[in-house]
Amino acid sequence: MRYKGFYFIIILAVIFITVVFSPNISFYRNHINHKQFKIYSDIKIDDNIYKILDDVEEKLVASEIYNSTLNYKIFISSDFKPYSIFCPSLKDAFAATYPIINNIFISKTDIENNLVVRNASEDNERSLSSVITHEVTHKLIENEIGVNANRKLQIWKKEGYCEYISGESVLNLKAGINQVYNGANSFSPAFDYLKYRIFITYLLDVKEHTFKSIIETEFDIHALEKELMAYRHNHY
Repeated sequence: MRYKGFYFIIILAVIFITVVFSPNISFYRNHINHKQFKIYSDIKIDDNIYKILDDVEEKLVASEIYNSTLNYKIFISSDFKPYSIFCPSLKDAFAATYPIINNIFISKTDIENNLVVRNASEDNERSLSSVITHEVTHKLIENEIGVNANRKLQIWKKEGYCEYISGESVLNLKAGINQVYNGANSFSPAFDYLKYRIFITYLLDVKEHTFKSIIETEFDIHALEKELMAYRHNHY
């Protein structure tokens, strides 16, 4: 009996892996190709996707780690359920990216209005273009520094750089800057991501770091916050 249970678990694991590698077979049967992007959806894909992807490309090209040879498979859901099936541990997130295989899954999406909604009661909307840019930047980072280094990279550097390239955050940037500069703390992931974006923006645009130097430098995060507050006091 115990062998039957073991084999059953193996079969389930194989099915899950197969579905994750080839979700277009089971759920996402509508697809289009555009430049570096392969878009799959569980419903007919609105033509606005082409403009959205052009906007994404424009943002990505601005990154110093942009790579024109990479291709991305992006799976867009019309509701929460398909997304939660493929990303059960991140079902409340806007999107999730599987390392190595380059599969990007996005939560409930309205292509016509360039909108993604996550399964949460607050801080639950952002543009589809920014979500795709954010997730693709994760793949650019992984490609640039390697899978293992990417796994070990501090979250504020990783997520902050993705937010910086996306050019958008869930929370209002001006209000967030005031909160961060004033040393505010929050348990909201949206606030954390905005703070990470501000750190990266300061390091790149003010301190003139490069992506490589940010990755290689050990920063004291509390000292960096104080430096940001001093910068604001002296320049604003």
